[in-house]
Amino acid sequence: MSLPARIAPALVLFASMILPAAHAATSKTIPVVSNPTPIAVYVPPSSLTARTYVPISNMWIEPGKAFADALDEVGKKYFPAMQLVPGATDAPYALLVDMAPKWSRETGKPVLTVKYSVHGLDGKQLLFGSIDQTIRGSNLNAGAATASGLAVQQIMYAIQTRLKPDATQFPANASTAKIDLTPYVDREKPLRTGTAFFVNKTGQLLTAAHVSRDCTLLEAHQDGTTFAVTSRAASDLLDIAVLDSGKPRGTAIALRQGNEIVLGESVTSVGFPLQGLLGDSPNVTRGNISASKGLRGSLGMFQFSAPIQPGNSGGPIVSDNGELLGMAVSTLNAVALAQLGQIPQNVNFALDATYVAKFLQREKVPFDVIRAQGAGSMQAANQAALTNTVQLNCYQ
Repeated sequence: MSLPARIAPALVLFASMILPAAHAATSKTIPVVSNPTPIAVYVPPSSLTARTYVPISNMWIEPGKAFADALDEVGKKYFPAMQLVPGATDAPYALLVDMAPKWSRETGKPVLTVKYSVHGLDGKQLLFGSIDQTIRGSNLNAGAATASGLAVQQIMYAIQTRLKPDATQFPANASTAKIDLTPYVDREKPLRTGTAFFVNKTGQLLTAAHVSRDCTLLEAHQDGTTFAVTSRAASDLLDIAVLDSGKPRGTAIALRQGNEIVLGESVTSVGFPLQGLLGDSPNVTRGNISASKGLRGSLGMFQFSAPIQPGNSGGPIVSDNGELLGMAVSTLNAVALAQLGQIPQNVNFALDATYVAKFLQREKVPFDVIRAQGAGSMQAANQAALTNTVQLNCYQ
């Protein structure tokens, strides 16, 4: 399974370590005292689900689950009314605790570092700090569980002893459902990046659902301008999502009348691949429609040859008349196939505009349709795609 770029390397380092058997321990015993103050705890959701498979040992390493279990099993001993946000239910709270667990390798040993801050109902920071726990033992899952439990224990104990929360000083007058979590996201590096494009002049965009899924904050970037966007509708089956920008505009990419594609016709792909390596300017590639169906003949997709990279997902595939023919959603895994002795070249897949149109109609999202006039040109394709395509950053 694929993991966000900022998590996967740390997991690989974490999973590669085999250390002498031992148990992590703190320098002193921390007492457990139950405090009835309702607190809300925000941890980036990806940090609670992070896992990786280690073929050499035929096992899953799950540091995310270890930290999630520690919050539930250890955190609630100190604050029984603790609730993770965002959560399935609404509840009153008095303090918001922001935690950012990260796994790394220092001096040859895996280390869990948890930065935390505690905020009052007015958003004011009341307490902050950082906890380090070294992972020890040959059983990495057990070591992660021990380190997570100790880290959570130290944070909760610090809140109790330094803030001494009670109902008088910190009344639970706020609702977890109304917390604006955007000030607490990790802005150092996006969880994932992708591409989106304007599909109508009201300012609504299309992207791949896997790009915009589970984002605490989504930001779009175009021509040096950054603006927040919000998810309006999505389909995991089609891997498509509509985003609202609240920014009316003069242009958008129109769909081809009838949505018919022609094998061999030229197409242009625009996207923002490999952020941090290729820069933040749009990447334009040319190719053609090479098959009318997707992987193993799946319907609703077509194959195109314009090269794409991670970060292109959600980008438009346009004709030489500037019509939207599809949306880039995936590519063959060249590394995995190379291990089988096969080297794929520019085998990429797009969601066919026929299904894009059906989704937009179902969600009552307006879009324009145009009839092709003449043979078109590369310049027309570039103009339509470049002026309407934005980079997306997903933060947690």
